Amino acid sequence: MAFMTVERAQEMLLPGGHFPPWVVELGVRIEQISGDGVRARLPRSAHVQRTGGIVVGQALMAMADTMLVFTFAEALGRLPALATISLTTNFMRAAVDCDVIGRARTLKLGRSTVFGEVTFFADGDTSPIAQSTAAFAVLPDDNGRFATVGTPIAAS
Repeated sequence: MAFMTVERAQEMLLPGGHFPPWVVELGVRIEQISGDGVRARLPRSAHVQRTGGIVVGQALMAMADTMLVFTFAEALGRLPALATISLTTNFMRAAVDCDVIGRARTLKLGRSTVFGEVTFFADGDTSPIAQSTAAFAVLPDDNGRFATVGTPIAAS
């Protein structure tokens, strides 16, 4: 049985969930989670577009970072505290007036570092529009520094 369900992931993307409000406001919808990775949708919205209907790169990078949290949680079988070490995105062409589909997968799981990638497509198109690669630190479960993203735990 999968560790991370679509329903659980979507709950984490609601206000008051695991992610800060500006990530929630992107409106990312998780469509599929499996051992092979995560598929998510960034709905077309003026909120993530610039003049001409072009989806802004910042939205895709935030989506990639967010998707990889779910991808790594599923691969590890738990939701560890993670910290982004690096995130590199190459933009191949613009997504204009459309939903964007992201497909994330784990590249390598280490004890303290995990690596993954997200490939982005304009909805209905098989040609990639962007690709992100990332490395995340897997923090000790008892690090005592954060309960959820952006929420400090009181010192004991």
